[in-house]
Amino acid sequence: MLTKELKAFIQCIPKAELHCHLEGSIQPATLLKLAARHSIKLPFEDEESAKKFYEFENLNQFIDILSLTSSTLQTAEDFKTITVEFGADAARQNIAYREVFFSYDAHRNRGIEWETVISGIAAGRIESKERYGVEMWFIADMDRTTDPEASLSMVELAHKSREQAGIIGVGMDSKEALNPASRHKVAFDRAKELGFRLVAHAGEDAGPESVWDALDMGVERIDHGVRSIEDDKLLQRLVEIQIPLTVCPVSNIQLKIFPNMAAHPIKRLMDAGVFVTVNSDDPPMFHADVVENYLQVADTFNLTADDIEKLARNSFMAAFMDSAARSDYLQHFTDKVSQLRAELFKQ
Repeated sequence: MLTKELKAFIQCIPKAELHCHLEGSIQPATLLKLAARHSIKLPFEDEESAKKFYEFENLNQFIDILSLTSSTLQTAEDFKTITVEFGADAARQNIAYREVFFSYDAHRNRGIEWETVISGIAAGRIESKERYGVEMWFIADMDRTTDPEASLSMVELAHKSREQAGIIGVGMDSKEALNPASRHKVAFDRAKELGFRLVAHAGEDAGPESVWDALDMGVERIDHGVRSIEDDKLLQRLVEIQIPLTVCPVSNIQLKIFPNMAAHPIKRLMDAGVFVTVNSDDPPMFHADVVENYLQVADTFNLTADDIEKLARNSFMAAFMDSAARSDYLQHFTDKVSQLRAELFKQ
């Protein structure tokens, strides 16, 4: 049982989030509003039934639901709306910095122009900073199930819009099984050539071989990566190179990667010396934001304030920011942690 002091510490400690998806951030009330705006018929009519709709048994069902919610995003104003709301969500949790995936493949297949997406998230990013003080950057996500040529095309589009929309990286997601990252090596190589930071979802619905494959693509972070625990050699490699894992514990349980939180390997990864961060993935769809992920992990594995501080500090250390910005964030982090320890634990 968590103490009220540790709960408050988790809520108030400054955080960065590095693994969350814009399309998976749409709250039920917003989804209903967007659907009404575009006369889209949804299989539910109110927030309560929408929450029940956000239930699934596996990754395939989850992707189907995500496709439906994404269909409500049709104009630049729609993309701006959800970006600003995600900024407000961050501020509520004391998330000062957020790197957010957006998946253009999901929109291109519906006939949505690249510029529609970009102009919306660019405007939303600015407003989020002005209204909530939250710094948001974007990672353009390749769908590993699509043609490699489509991935390469998206990398070129991202390059043209990187300044406008704050695109700092290129990533990869979707179903890992039978869809290795290496199929898209040309796109990864081009993204690296253009100076983008590289990440990839791996070690989630596929095993350690998916993580090895992602490492071969030159990625700098592994999104999920939790099934690395199944391969001692890979575990040793992750510890040696200290490549961060952006772990989403509740997501892994909801998607049946592990049966319950007690079976989740996050604490074993931490104890082994792997560089771990805690993230939300798609908060409303998993009914768990970043704070809730911290709370569940802390409660299940009896984490201490020191453990929480290390995880939160890791999130800033693993972020794709320059050294000056990192120094500023860490100074604020250190000052705030000292204040919280004095107030909550009398330290």
